[in-house]
Amino acid sequence: MIHKGRYLSSLNLAPHMRPPIALRYALWTLAASVSDEYNSLQAHFYRMARKYAEEQELKGHGEYIITVCTPQTWVMIATYEFKLMFFPRAWMSTGRAVRLAQMMGLHRIDGQGLDVKQCLQPPKDWTEREERRRTFWQAFCVDRYASIGTGWPMTIEEKDVSCITHDTLKYHY
Repeated sequence: MIHKGRYLSSLNLAPHMRPPIALRYALWTLAASVSDEYNSLQAHFYRMARKYAEEQELKGHGEYIITVCTPQTWVMIATYEFKLMFFPRAWMSTGRAVRLAQMMGLHRIDGQGLDVKQCLQPPKDWTEREERRRTFWQAFCVDRYASIGTGWPMTIEEKDVSCITHDTLKYHY
C-alpha cells in the first residue's frame, strides 16, 4: 500500500512535504507490535497516531484529509485495533478508511467515465496510481474483515468497484 522507497525518500523532504505524522505513527505502531525491542512503545505510538489523525480531520474545513495518506493511516489504525480486539474502535476506523477511499474515488480508479467529483489530482506516475489501488484494496479487505468478524454490514458494494489489480488482470466486482 505504501511504496517503501518513495516513503523513505520523502522523509528527507522539507517538513511540509513529508508524510503526515499520523501516518508515521500508524506505521510505527504496527512495527512496534511485532518487535520484541520496541513492543513497549506500541500503545504510545497508537495513541499518537489516533491523536494526529483526528487533529488532521479538524484542520481547516476538512481539506487536509484529502490525501491518500489519510485512508492509509486509518487502515493501519484499524488493523492494529483488530489485532488487539478493540472491535468498536476498529469498526469506526475501518469506516473512516473506507469512506475516505470512496470520497477520493479510489474504488473507481480504473473506471470509465468517472461520474463523481474528483478530489485528488491525477496520479503523477504508475507507482502513485498503484499506491492508490492498493490503498483501496486494503480498505476493502478491512471492511470485509470487520463485517465477517462482527456480522455488521459491509460498506463497500462490489458492484461499485472498478479497480484493476496491479498485474493488470481485470477483476471487476
